[in-house]
Amino acid sequence: MGVPRAVYWSCNVEFDPLVRKADDEENWPCTLLCDWITWPIRSWRQIDGLTLADSAGPLELEASLYFFNQHQPLATVEFSLRRAVANSFRVRGRLLGDLEDLDGRVFRGITANFEVLVEFAGLLVVPENLEPKLESEAQALQALRNYADLEAYEQPEWHDGKWLFRPKLDTAPG
Repeated sequence: MGVPRAVYWSCNVEFDPLVRKADDEENWPCTLLCDWITWPIRSWRQIDGLTLADSAGPLELEASLYFFNQHQPLATVEFSLRRAVANSFRVRGRLLGDLEDLDGRVFRGITANFEVLVEFAGLLVVPENLEPKLESEAQALQALRNYADLEAYEQPEWHDGKWLFRPKLDTAPG
């Protein structure tokens, strides 16, 4: 993919589905997507207290709202994370953007404040995205060891073409 090797964090916040009209039976998912976050941490336990402003590159953060079946870029997204229980975090934030509805009308400068509880699912190592390609669990462990404290994660599981490192909860405070 031409992206420097590192751990890139993503945050997906699912909101209630959108309904076009009160009597409409069709719902549309509404999700805030923030990708390419590069926090200077090695463990998921260090997420507590972080904000998007703490992201340090090398790639520019991408933020969009999946709204009425399309990804709509946002002008501004701010949020902070606070540890709640186990691997759950309270996310408080604000977004700003121009949003388009199903009829093509653009609503300028829409802002929304939100507070939600999200769960940290784990780290993914995607062999197809790496050069050289990873062919084993041992190679995935070695690749991630350079960027993450593996003591904070369970042994990886092969899932849908990716190695999933779930958070280790047994010694986690909270």
